[in-house]
Amino acid sequence: MGSTGSCQKTHFPLKGDALMKDEAKYRVGMVAKMTGLSTHTLRVWEKRYAAVLPHRTEAGGRLYNDADVARLRVLSRLVAEGHSIGGIAGLPTVELQGMAAKLPSAEPQGRTDRLELLRRRFIASIEDLDVLGAEQMLSRAALGTEPGEFLRSVVGPILSEVGDRWERGELRIAHEHASSTVMRGLLFSLMRLYPASDAMPVTVVATPAGERHELGALMVAMLATMHGWRVLYLGADLPAEEIGFAAREANAKMIMVSVSNLDGEAVAREFDAIEKAAPPGVRILAGGRAAVANPSSRIEVHDDLDQVERVLNRS
Repeated sequence: MGSTGSCQKTHFPLKGDALMKDEAKYRVGMVAKMTGLSTHTLRVWEKRYAAVLPHRTEAGGRLYNDADVARLRVLSRLVAEGHSIGGIAGLPTVELQGMAAKLPSAEPQGRTDRLELLRRRFIASIEDLDVLGAEQMLSRAALGTEPGEFLRSVVGPILSEVGDRWERGELRIAHEHASSTVMRGLLFSLMRLYPASDAMPVTVVATPAGERHELGALMVAMLATMHGWRVLYLGADLPAEEIGFAAREANAKMIMVSVSNLDGEAVAREFDAIEKAAPPGVRILAGGRAAVANPSSRIEVHDDLDQVERVLNRS
């Protein structure tokens, strides 16, 4: 049999047990394990940047070959070192390999160890007010992690540690603001990766009047976006009547609010106002460390993202 050009794909089985080098044989889940990239990242890199062009099965599933896997591994390494995927996705594999060869060798790590290391490096960058370094650490964590796991295993623990250390006086307000700025920017970017469907319901997401910390609201907004909801994100410190107005105008099915720093009296007052302002039949979810609702209220308090995700899936 004559040799096949390196850019050609094989679409027919070969005789015997031998497989051609470029035969597409790996499904997306296997490629995620082989490259350390999340399946979400693989799909985005394919759809938005044409980083690789996998084969498709008759059912529409992706099949990757050895060359695809090798290319994705190199791309992952380069992006982890600070390169933009948009800037390198179109380069030939041999050029990418040359770039990677100049990088310092990386020590192998398990998934849990890797995320813990990235969290520590993020905090260290924040301590130095190195916003660019913190952004790179957070982007690396998002790169190889499914979005839901990223929120639970990276964003949540970092927010807790920064908040605790700020309360103990180990970090200054400038450190807390730098951390929040980095988090806010990345969460907004990740939310834009999920296309909304007109067939899905709308949820209004905000923090009540007086609550200026919006990262909890951004996290649930991202979670809702991941599950296909159309998210009307209104940000922080919003009066109850404006939350109700937005829910009516957008014909929302749900309102989601986050509170972390309001005192008990303010939470009770704002929750009561939101309940009165919300259209009848609209479900109201509340979360955050300051969230407490009256048992007779229709406001539902959910302690963690897993609970919120179950509500989003059922609604």
